[in-house]
Amino acid sequence: MSATAPASSPRRNPPLRRRRSRVPQILIVIGLIACAAIFTGTLLHREGRALTSRDSHQYWSIGKHLAEGRGFSFDGHEPTRMRQPLYPMLLAASIILFGKSTLPVLFVQLALALGTVLIVVAIAREVFGEFVGGVAGLVAGLYYAFPVLANEIRPEALYTFLLALIVLLWARAVKRRDLRLVVACGVAIGLATLTRPVALPFVAAVPIALWAQFGRRRDGLLAAGMLAVVACATLVPWGARNLASLGTFSVTSDAGSAALYMGTHPMVFTEWQDEMTAIEATDEFRRLQGDDSYLGPDASRRFRAVAVQRLYDDPLRTLGGCIAKVPLTWSYAPGSRPWLVKSPLTFYLMAIPQLLLLVLIVMGSRAAPRSVQWMTAIVFVVVSATIFMGSPTARYTIPFMPLGLALAAQPLAAFVARIARARDTIRP
Repeated sequence: MSATAPASSPRRNPPLRRRRSRVPQILIVIGLIACAAIFTGTLLHREGRALTSRDSHQYWSIGKHLAEGRGFSFDGHEPTRMRQPLYPMLLAASIILFGKSTLPVLFVQLALALGTVLIVVAIAREVFGEFVGGVAGLVAGLYYAFPVLANEIRPEALYTFLLALIVLLWARAVKRRDLRLVVACGVAIGLATLTRPVALPFVAAVPIALWAQFGRRRDGLLAAGMLAVVACATLVPWGARNLASLGTFSVTSDAGSAALYMGTHPMVFTEWQDEMTAIEATDEFRRLQGDDSYLGPDASRRFRAVAVQRLYDDPLRTLGGCIAKVPLTWSYAPGSRPWLVKSPLTFYLMAIPQLLLLVLIVMGSRAAPRSVQWMTAIVFVVVSATIFMGSPTARYTIPFMPLGLALAAQPLAAFVARIARARDTIRP
């Protein structure tokens, strides 16, 4: 009997290991299904309404005129750079292929949201391993902001996808010392900037970080130079178009000045639940906007001048308010501000998981390699700069979340692993 006992005991372990090896894939599938389900529920709840704001109508008008061959124009006559070009080009392609329905665009944005979930998985695998990648897939699929924003005609779904792609390519380039990945990362940075101008700081910040991460030698200089050149080359056609059509070589839109004006306005705090509506109802805003209903160059200059004047008149109060917006915006859940009026208790309860998520992100960042910690700091600062200069809307924090969720999955996976080890220890 004693001779046969050792031969029978090892047979119990391989099936258990095989079952555990399938767990990450199962979690990822559940996450993708959850993301699609949240998207579908939101779509049915809103009855397909996707033009939900002034921004939505502006993007749709430009995309429609592009599709009709009337150029990059809001009114169909005068050229404009009131918005970055990549998202209107996506809308134009959809209109050409499927007609003037927003539904095909929403399904493209669902694909981008699902792609973002898969990139979160890839980032977590790259940094922490297979099991953490599976947990990250589940967490990212349950993160409601990705599929909810995919239901609106806004560039957030595209921008979040591109920023997630930048992080993945950046992490792989550093880990593998692959210049092809550096080039791809530069292209992604250029495309992200052509989607939202707030990505422009990455054109300078990422090359500097690559130089340090590659060792501050010849390889680092080569990687940094290649990324900067590729990113800038991606932006040149848009700048050249603006020079030819508008007389100004610029790779950013006119809309930033209005955002700066609102971000430095005192009503940002006194009317925090919906500061944009309150500010737009003021006589000053109407006077600065004038007849330029779509915030063109002249209105943009007026808004910028008033914002700069506020800084000169009361620098401490203006800068203090801009600084205070950053922790305020990170501390509440995206989409929860309307509840501040309807049910303050609901608003504060919704802030609890947001704060827990931030704690998990910090814990995951501490467990990550130094290169990923630098990456996290740079992405966090660039995203926070958007809040510092603009409105305190949690929508601006969402592009950070692909990296944030990949980091948050690490302590969650470690907790699950501890529970599994404890069960195996006490199992007879």
